[in-house]
Amino acid sequence: MPNSSGEPKSEALDEASNREDLDRTDSQPVSEEEKTASEEPGMAAEAPAQSQDWWSASPPTADWPHPAAVPNTDIDLPKESGTADVYFCGHTTLFPLNRALQAIAKEKLTGSLRAFWDQEPIDLLAQNGEILFATTRASERYCPDTPAALANVDSEMVAKARAEQSETGVPLFLTLAREEAITRQAAEELTHHYGQKLFSHLWPAPRVWFMFEKNVELPSGGREVSPEPDVDDWALESLRFVQDLGDHLSFDPRAIPAYTKDGFERVRKLQLTSDEAQFASQFNGVRSVQQIAKNLRLDLKVVRLRLFRFVALEIVECWPASTVTKPERKSIFQRLSRSIGLGR
Repeated sequence: MPNSSGEPKSEALDEASNREDLDRTDSQPVSEEEKTASEEPGMAAEAPAQSQDWWSASPPTADWPHPAAVPNTDIDLPKESGTADVYFCGHTTLFPLNRALQAIAKEKLTGSLRAFWDQEPIDLLAQNGEILFATTRASERYCPDTPAALANVDSEMVAKARAEQSETGVPLFLTLAREEAITRQAAEELTHHYGQKLFSHLWPAPRVWFMFEKNVELPSGGREVSPEPDVDDWALESLRFVQDLGDHLSFDPRAIPAYTKDGFERVRKLQLTSDEAQFASQFNGVRSVQQIAKNLRLDLKVVRLRLFRFVALEIVECWPASTVTKPERKSIFQRLSRSIGLGR
């Protein structure tokens, strides 16, 4: 695994900002005419005509700063590598994290997506555009507990596997499988689970720097892990671990969720739970977040978490309420009657 300290060249960031792989997709909601041909009854509706970002963490395009203008405080940025082949890089105030995952899948890349934030960097390994697993050298953060599969494994062997992860980034489960302390299947399942849980910390983070390095040598045992062929499904699994969005991701309950241009087609391919499918059926470009919560009898906190999954995947975006319900104004006759004591 590559070293994690230092700072990337500003030229690389500028190049990443202009790459066609990370071009911002058209996020206008699908019109009623476009939806009618493919949607089931009850899911087609008109979306508001003017965009406004719902999540406060994503400023309007016109207000986005140039990469060089963004402060680097509190994040340990990478050092330029003499051998690394950096394919793209950027940060989440310019490009959503999902955009980086989509670029990996679209270009069928092999290498490591390195994410830098206020904790130890996280590496997401990919092979031919498919996700292998996420890992970090902070082994205690990667796996703070003791899984049941390790209950009968010698504690000294586990400690050595953790020490190796701290040095190389190789998930401790792959090391234990290599030592035949656990089965290959158990190691693969645990590597997927803890990798997705680890990556979940990046989704609500205020700002994350990332860079994709091609031709990075995969860790020992990494090639034996079965990859996840669908990036959206892998990302959704990771998003299900998010339980706290933080204060910086505020929202307006009156906002109206609506599918993005390709969002409706993408959501149909996702492996949704029954609750997620029911929730997604409420997005018709008319119902507000508050109305959806009322329809499904859900607490707003639960609605916020579920909606965040679809917003983070860029399947849904939220628009401001086009109109605000106002108290009905009394007619002149009613006001006149009241003034003379007839309309009580």
